[in-house]
Amino acid sequence: SKSNMNMRSAYLHLLTDMAASVAVLIGGLLMKYFEWFWVDSLLTLLIALYLIVMGYGLLKSSFKVLMLFTPDDLSLEVIHDAVCKIPEIKNIHHMHIWQLNEQETHLEAHVDFHKDITLSQFDAVLTKVEEVLFHDFGINHVTIQPEHQKDDPKDIIVQD
Repeated sequence: SKSNMNMRSAYLHLLTDMAASVAVLIGGLLMKYFEWFWVDSLLTLLIALYLIVMGYGLLKSSFKVLMLFTPDDLSLEVIHDAVCKIPEIKNIHHMHIWQLNEQETHLEAHVDFHKDITLSQFDAVLTKVEEVLFHDFGINHVTIQPEHQKDDPKDIIVQD
C-alpha cells in the first residue's frame, strides 16, 4: 500500500472506522459504569485529530497528482542537461512533467535538433530519449514535439 494512494486511502478509512467503533464501545462502557460523560468528547477529538494527521499526507500527495505538479524528486534542469547530452539534440524546452499515479510519470516537451532529420532518424533519437528518461528518472511515458530552427521561446518551462 505504500506505493498505491488508493490502497492507503482505503486502509486509512477502514482503520479509522474500526478505531471509531472501538472508541464508541469503550466510551459507552466508561460512561455507563463510571459516569465519565466527558470521555465521549475526548474520544471524538482524538479520532478527529488522528484523521487530520493521517489524512494530511494523503491529501497533499493526491492534490499534487490532481493538479499535475511535477514530482518533488525530479529536477527539470537535471533532466534538461541529461537529454541535451544526446548528440543529435540541440535543446529541450517547454517541458511538462506530471504523475498520473504512483507508477506513471509523464513528460511532454519540445526538442530542437541540430539537423533536419528524417522520421526514422527521429525514432532512433526518441528511443535514446526514452531510455535516458526511464532509466535515470523513472519517466515511463514520453511525448516529444520535434523541431528544427523553429522560432519559439526556448525556456525550459513556457507559460502559454
